[in-house]
Amino acid sequence: MINLQSVRNDTAHDQRLLDCRADVEPALHQIIRDAQQKGWAPAEVAMAIADAADDYILLLASRKATAH
Repeated sequence: MINLQSVRNDTAHDQRLLDCRADVEPALHQIIRDAQQKGWAPAEVAMAIADAADDYILLLASRKATAH
């Protein structure tokens, strides 16, 4: 049997992520444009952002783990 509450929660979570991305993506593009003006290639900037985001996710996960 399908848990409809879980499906609704997953859908709401997915929509929140899409809404968040739509909200922050313009700032991301501005960061890339600013870095390009300093001589960085877009791929370099994107990789630096991805690495920083990954590090931040790990930091949040470690904080959550120690809070329990």
